[in-house]
Amino acid sequence: MKLNDAQLAELEADVVTLCQELIRIPSVNFGEGKGDESAVAEYVVAKLAEVGIDAKIYESAPKRASVVARIEGTDSSRPGLVVNGHIDVVPANAADWSVDPFSGLIKDGCIWGRGAVDMKNMDAMMLAVFRLWA
Repeated sequence: MKLNDAQLAELEADVVTLCQELIRIPSVNFGEGKGDESAVAEYVVAKLAEVGIDAKIYESAPKRASVVARIEGTDSSRPGLVVNGHIDVVPANAADWSVDPFSGLIKDGCIWGRGAVDMKNMDAMMLAVFRLWA
């Protein structure tokens, strides 16, 4: 799939918005099985559902949510491709941050917040591409 400049700009804007929205949903993993990714998992499922992609949430423990979706390819003779990421983040002490760690603020040309570089940024990119393909 080749994108023209307008489509590429729209895709980029979608990635930025998705990344900001993902960051704004706390999904902190405190370790030792303590964490809560359920709200961000529900967000991901809803964003995929908007474009007709069926996704399911699986919990390894209460509130420890993961999302699985299957998108059919166009050539069944070709092997499948698995794309994965994680939706949890490590705890953030707000006093150590110059901005709210769950703000998704754009500052100095960058998106700031817990998960902005590990891994909600990549999750946003994957979501945007999947939504484009749908």
